[in-house]
Amino acid sequence: MRTIKLLLVLTLLQVSLKSCKQPSEETSASNWSLVLVDSLQVEHLGEMMLLDISPNHELFLTADYQKNTYFLIDKKGEIFSEINKSGDRPDSFGYAFSKMSFWDDHMVFVIGSKGLKWYDLKGNEAKFVPFNPDYSLKGILRNTGSGPTLLKDKENTKILYRGGAVKGKRTAPGYLEKIRGGTLIDPETFDLEHIFPLEKDSRFFDGKYYDDGDLYSRIVLGEDFIYVTYDANPVLYAYEKTYPYKLSFKKELKLINVNLSDGIPAEYVDWDLFVEPSKGGIRSLQVDNKYVYLMYFEGLPKERIIEIDQIYDIDENKAQAEEEAEVYKREKRMKVFTLEGNELTDIKLPDFLDSYLGFIARDGFLYFNRAANNETEEDFYTLYKLRLEQ
Repeated sequence: MRTIKLLLVLTLLQVSLKSCKQPSEETSASNWSLVLVDSLQVEHLGEMMLLDISPNHELFLTADYQKNTYFLIDKKGEIFSEINKSGDRPDSFGYAFSKMSFWDDHMVFVIGSKGLKWYDLKGNEAKFVPFNPDYSLKGILRNTGSGPTLLKDKENTKILYRGGAVKGKRTAPGYLEKIRGGTLIDPETFDLEHIFPLEKDSRFFDGKYYDDGDLYSRIVLGEDFIYVTYDANPVLYAYEKTYPYKLSFKKELKLINVNLSDGIPAEYVDWDLFVEPSKGGIRSLQVDNKYVYLMYFEGLPKERIIEIDQIYDIDENKAQAEEEAEVYKREKRMKVFTLEGNELTDIKLPDFLDSYLGFIARDGFLYFNRAANNETEEDFYTLYKLRLEQ
């Protein structure tokens, strides 16, 4: 699909958090069920999405990117505080490369264009480490569950951040060898360590060209392993949590009805392309103390993509509307694995859950944004809490 419309769907954040109980809904596969436990509703006019949950489970961190504002929400659905720190003010972080996250129960942090910034829960700057000019860093999707994670190795704390494509032409020799699935950031110096090179037996070394969306790594930190997947490579990788971060195991994935990217046609190889929501592939990866969860999307058939591209030549608004409708009705699924990578089930996600923005797994529960209502602008945001049952 055309790159001019790709950023549109990245901003389809219309999900909506006052405490309320919803009727139990579930979906099952192979005797496993995803059961709705509770929901939380917040009075808010505009877009909002969940970013993180505090370690003590007392606060939810959400964002309205249209207003450049972050919200701390308590368990009753009340807004505890608002943090608006983007831009060029002295205490701002500039442009956010990644989503804001909790550092601990008392501070949040964000990797911005000025460097690393920490704020207390009222939005007062607590600490700042500027960018190390010897390094460059790529931005990541600022979605639910997709942000940086704290990796504690002995007495040191590092920030585990996704890797990605490198600067340069995709046709240059050794281009793929330079790409890394993860990055470790030293929060005291901003020194970077690039880890998890693309495995040589992955589909990326098939002689084709792939864009940043295909190479986008999903990375989560478990109790024993760091798990990594890539949007266009149906494999679950597990690496050791300490240097030299060796590959412990990998599991080939069978994704149902997924139309994976075929790579970039040669005539577009120098274009800057982005994550394409109409492509099939892996959308989100999470882990807790019991399971690894992987959410994926079947994608649009190639014939339908061609039809919508033709509509773009005539009526861009109509084409965007048709693509959004197609993406919404396509199947979104979630695989569940043991921590050792053994697949337990593959569940179709119910329609009331947003299945593009991602989700958070925490202590046996899954937290999802509600699916967007594209027909009505609502003055509230809803967060769902679910549990996997057998």
